[in-house]
This record gives sequence, C-alpha cells and structure tokens, in this order.
Amino acid sequence: MFKKFWLIKEDDIGKQSVFWNMMSSGLNSIVSMLLLWVVTLLNGVSDAGIFSLGFSTSQMMLTIGNYGMRNYQATDVTNKYSIKVYEASRIVTNIIMMVSVLGFVWFEGYYFEKALITILLCLLKVTDAFDDVYGGYYQVKGRLDIAGKIMSIRIGAYVLGFILTLIFTHNLILSCLISIIISSIILIVLIHSTKIIIPLEKPSFQWNKIWNLLTECFPLCISAFLLIYMGNAPKYAIDAYLTAKDQAYYTYLFMPCFVTNLFVGFALQPLLVRLSKSWVHKEYRKFIKLCGLIFAGALFISALIIIAGAILGCPILSIVFGVSLSSYTQVLVVLLIGGAFFAFAVIEQVILTVMRRQVYLLIGFGISSVIAMLISGILVKKYALLGAAYAYTISAGTLFLVLAFMIFIFLYLEKKKNK
Repeated sequence: MFKKFWLIKEDDIGKQSVFWNMMSSGLNSIVSMLLLWVVTLLNGVSDAGIFSLGFSTSQMMLTIGNYGMRNYQATDVTNKYSIKVYEASRIVTNIIMMVSVLGFVWFEGYYFEKALITILLCLLKVTDAFDDVYGGYYQVKGRLDIAGKIMSIRIGAYVLGFILTLIFTHNLILSCLISIIISSIILIVLIHSTKIIIPLEKPSFQWNKIWNLLTECFPLCISAFLLIYMGNAPKYAIDAYLTAKDQAYYTYLFMPCFVTNLFVGFALQPLLVRLSKSWVHKEYRKFIKLCGLIFAGALFISALIIIAGAILGCPILSIVFGVSLSSYTQVLVVLLIGGAFFAFAVIEQVILTVMRRQVYLLIGFGISSVIAMLISGILVKKYALLGAAYAYTISAGTLFLVLAFMIFIFLYLEKKKNK
C-alpha cells in the first residue's frame, strides 16, 4: 500500500529530504500556535491559558522522553549503538517522563481538569518521542524524507482530530484524548510500512548498552530540559502571580519567537551529518564555515523577524487571536530578542554535541536556568508581562554568551592539539 510512497529515485532523495524536513519542522513549530488559536476561538481566553501552560509543560517533559538523543543519534555515523538499543532506551525514558509528569502535577497542586489536560498533552508527546527515535534512524540511513513524511502526516491528522472534536464537544480533555489515539495509530502504521525498504528491529533491552547510552546523553537531556524550563520559568511565575488571561496573552505574544527556531530547524537538520563528518575528519575550516553559515542565516532571519514584529506583530496577533494586544508591542519586541538568543543557543547546543563536549552544556544551562528561576518571580511581580519578557531574554542571552565562550575555547584547544 505504501510502497510507492516510500520508494523514490535516488537522485530525488536529497530534494525530498529538504522539502519534507521543512514541512515537518514547520508543522511541529506552528502546532502549539494553531491549537491555542482554536482553543481561544472555541473555548475562550481562560481555557486557552490553561491549555497553553499544559502544552508548555508537555514540551518541557518531552525533553525527558527524547532524552536529548536525536542529535546524538543522527551524528552516530560510526553506528556505536543499534536501532534496537535506541528503541529500548526510548521506552525507558518515556516511562520516566510520565512518572515525572504525575509528580509534577501533584507537586504543583493542580486541580483535576488542569492536571488531566497536562497529563494527556504529555501522553501526546510520547508519540512525538517515538516518532523522533525512528526519525533519527531514517536520517542516519540517508532517508530524512521518510522521517519528514511520517511526522507531517501524523501531526496533520491529530491536529485535525483535535479541532473537529473541540468544535463538536468544546471538551478539551476529550479533544486531547482523540489526538493521542489518532497520533498513536498513524505512527504505528506508517513506521511498520517502512520495513519494505529499511529493515526495522524489535527493541532489545541490553541494559549495559542502554545504561551507557543514557549516561552519554544525560548531559543532553538535562540541558534540553533546562533549556525549556528557562523558557517556561516566566510562565510559571505568571501562573503564580497573574491570571489565566495573562497567561494566554503572554503565550500569544511568545508565539512569533518560534519562527526563528523554525527557520533554524530548516537549515540545521540537513547539515547535521555534514557537520559531524567534517568534525570527525578534522576538517576544521569546513566545520567553522558550516557553523558560520548557520549563524549568519539565523542572525539575518532574527533581524527581519524583530523589525517585522515591532511594526506588524501586535496588530496581526490581535486579528489572529481576536483579542486586543496593541499595548504590548514592547513586550513582543523584548521576547523576539530573547527568541533570537534562544535560537542561537540551540545551534550552539548542536555544535557542542557534534564536538562531543555535550557534558559542558550543563554549565551553561545550569547558570541560565538558575538566573531564570531567581529573576522570573521578581520581574513578573514588578513589571507583569514585560517582566516575564525581560526574564526570558536575560536568561536566553546569558546562555548564548556562555555556550559561545565554550565553543571558542574547545575549537582553540582542538586546533592546538592537532597542529
């Protein structure tokens, strides 16, 4: 049934990989904005605030499920670990993720509906986590197009299911549940269908290898978790000191920040293997050139987005979400600057992973997360939503500077060692 869909000419693989990577990255980046928009229109701003906080928490918990493993797996060009081990490790990390979610909602004292929505959104992210591990496998096999196709179809289907259920029932819990069922079924069917061209193996619980893999990727997991926590800290401060309506408004204003990450994702995934090979083969000039190319593109896009956001951002967001955001231009601009720093830090995280210096990420993410935790409550209490924007931008800027310093140091030491 799917044979023609997966079998394509070898000359077309590169083009299709770029197209489907862009398609899947785009869908993945806008899904939260789209769902939030639908919830706002159908259920109102208060429900949108609850949903946005739950979705943000699920994205943070997904870092435990993914365990920061995708970039490591995609750059595992020596095949140190088999797909069987990656599959088994993903089962382990997702069990840990869901236990963590239960602990989180209990610790935060969420009332039943808020807790259940958060848990269900995290279950939806479990399907994202398994999609991710197979996506890494297809990428290593030179078929990034397959990863992109599966993600695009799955996201499109569950988003449609969510929207239709919410239209007919206005029930957030049921809509989340339907999305989980649709996402799970499509993922299983599509992954199984790829066996005709790429062999798949059942998970193998080789605990020695799983432990080694989890140990190696632990800094990546913690770093990814802290990276999302850094972005969420202002939201948790808003949850503590302001209202659900304020939470929704902040999330609306925060949405354009993902545009920079969207374009960075377009550029980064197709270059990952080339970046890794240039480092492994000690082609430092080529490595630096590729890094420079990615940063130059991200800087150019960030500048355009900040300028466009300052002029058109709030009017467009007001039309899209049906609320008045005209008085929040300053908040939006500060958030867009923070979003640029955040995108640069994501690039730096990948570079340090390729250099196999991921353990040092903990320093940068630790510093920036502590700063976010310390200043978010203070700034939100004093400046409300503008304070939340300041907290996000200060912590993201700190992270960017610390990681940039590390990259320069490690490049210098590596070149000196190989002279």
